Amino acid sequence: MNGTKALAIAAALGVAGAALNWYYLFTKSQQLEKIEFLSIAPGVTIQPGERFTEAKLAPLAIPKDNVSEQLLKEAILFADWRTVENMPAVRAHREREILLRQDLKTPPPTLALTKPNERAIFIPVDTRTFVASLVSPGDQVTFVVGGAPQPTPAVPGENGDSPAEENLPTIGPPPSAELIGPFRVLSLGNRLGSAEVLKASGVPQLQENVMAVAVTVEKGDQLDTKAAKLWKLLQASGFRQVGVLLHPRTEK
Repeated sequence: MNGTKALAIAAALGVAGAALNWYYLFTKSQQLEKIEFLSIAPGVTIQPGERFTEAKLAPLAIPKDNVSEQLLKEAILFADWRTVENMPAVRAHREREILLRQDLKTPPPTLALTKPNERAIFIPVDTRTFVASLVSPGDQVTFVVGGAPQPTPAVPGENGDSPAEENLPTIGPPPSAELIGPFRVLSLGNRLGSAEVLKASGVPQLQENVMAVAVTVEKGDQLDTKAAKLWKLLQASGFRQVGVLLHPRTEK
């Protein structure tokens, strides 16, 4: 009987030892197994607009145990290096820096109108009131319309000569400015994405003083109330440039 118990205990210890041994080998294999990510080659620096080539790229191996799910999701595997070949860099990259998917943005091909009843309306904006490079398509803005002082027309003097002193042009009180918005930005001039992406693509920035925003049409041919009010005020001012208020970006 004692011999049977001893055999049972020995068998149990053997199974436990095998399990521990398997766990140890599995842990070691995880530590030794590595994932190769696409990175900038040693000694190489890539400037914005410069294109990725095979000579400028290299694998960067990281132990699998040290790779987070976020890195695995955002980083590009070295096996896929051809998918980025000849693409322009959006920003500067240092040697041995891992390339992330967000680093490979390209300019959108068209205005991002997302609904059948959405339309693009182009608004003259005063680039002195905001930093254009800090505003990107997708941002929300409100327009500041009006508020500029209006000159009073001069009245000629009694003899048709130059205006009398009391009739010289004066600056009247400024009308109250109106805030109209928010509107979703579609483009700034010819820029349909971020300033960095446009610069990297080699396309020059044009007409930053014209902003395209998304509006909706109702009953097939009528602007929504907000857009109609904005357009009416622009017409009344002779399409004078308007100010821009940028709304906080919301996390998606």
